[in-house]
Amino acid sequence: MLFLFFCCNDDGSSKVKIKISGKIYTFDVAATEKARQKGLMYIKKMDKDTGMLFIYGKEEYLYYYMKNTYIPLDIAFIDDELKIIDIQEMEPLDETTIQSRGKAMYALEVNRGFFGRVGVKVGDKLEFITPVIYKVE
Repeated sequence: MLFLFFCCNDDGSSKVKIKISGKIYTFDVAATEKARQKGLMYIKKMDKDTGMLFIYGKEEYLYYYMKNTYIPLDIAFIDDELKIIDIQEMEPLDETTIQSRGKAMYALEVNRGFFGRVGVKVGDKLEFITPVIYKVE
């Protein structure tokens, strides 16, 4: 059994607040298989400080590609202790699969250059302001 807790807006969309380098950012959430498959597809423009957090129920190797995704992105793979284990760049419409360099429980997609602009690197830890709690049985 898996329990997820995160905030939902009045329109039913899910958001999570994450503290990164001392500042709080709000990201969309993809916690279901369907939401993870769609991700940021078909988005043509995104505010510079937003993105999407993909949530998985356990640590595993994660695989991503950019089918139908029109904006250049950076992706951070994050372990169950909220430590960034890998950051990679992804090109618009590139269907080449990229794999996390280790097992991750979360992936955070943001506009290209976001992590560099806010001073985030592999090994840094994030802090969830909005509770994102799992119970797997």
